[in-house]
Formats: sequence, C-alpha cells, structure tokens
Amino acid sequence: MLERLLILVALTAVLGVIWVLLRQHQARRLAVLASQRPFAGLVPIGCPAIVAFTLPTCAECRARQTPALERLRQQLGTTVQITTLSADAHATLVERLGIMTVPATAILDPEGAVRALNQGFADETRLLRQLDAVSTAHLSPSAG
Repeated sequence: MLERLLILVALTAVLGVIWVLLRQHQARRLAVLASQRPFAGLVPIGCPAIVAFTLPTCAECRARQTPALERLRQQLGTTVQITTLSADAHATLVERLGIMTVPATAILDPEGAVRALNQGFADETRLLRQLDAVSTAHLSPSAG
C-alpha cells in the first residue's frame, strides 16, 4: 500500500514539473512572438484583436468558439478586432505560433504583438480577461 502511495506521489510530482516547464516554454514563446509581430498584414493595428484559428471539420469551432466570438463581437463592437483564419490556409503561421489544435485563439495588443495564445476552446470570460490584461498593460506608463 505504501509503495502505491509513493508511486502516486512521484507521478504527481513529475506531472507538476512537466506542467511548470510547459508554462515556462509558453511564456518564452509569447515573449518572442510579441517582438516579431507575426500577424502583420493580416490584422489591422490600432486596437486590440482576437484572432481565431479554425478548420472546416472542427465541430468545437462551430459549436462553441464561433458563438463565443460572435457574443464578444456584439458586446465589444468595434473596440476589438475579431478575425477568423483557416488553419489550413495559414499553415506557416500556425506552425510559427506553435498551435497544435483548433480552435485556437491569439490575443493581440493594439500594435499587433501576441500577448496570449489559447490552445483549444476559450470562452468569453477568458478572452475578456486576456483583453483586459492587454488594455491595462498598454495603458500603463511602463508599457510604452
């Protein structure tokens, strides 16, 4: 019984370390993407943006992500640019961003820098929180 408990504790610790390493990797990737502006020419600058990646065969995109984006579009109006891109048509960008699944969403600041990247479905609450963080960072004196 004690052996099983020790194995469970060890597995939990290993999974915890893997999770921390993945989060650190994602933070480093976002820092690099923020300086590269990968959406230049695809998404206009001047206001925050949400870019959603989808595929025609993606049921979750149609059933959950698209309706969530539409509700945000109605709520936020023209204060946020919401764009949907085909993952197939933008395969190089998808690879560059490290997107492994659709739906996926990227949050851009008003200058076009990637500030958040969501793998999988992101609900309105999460997207609004990420947009709020972008707006707060953009408005702070140290953000310039």
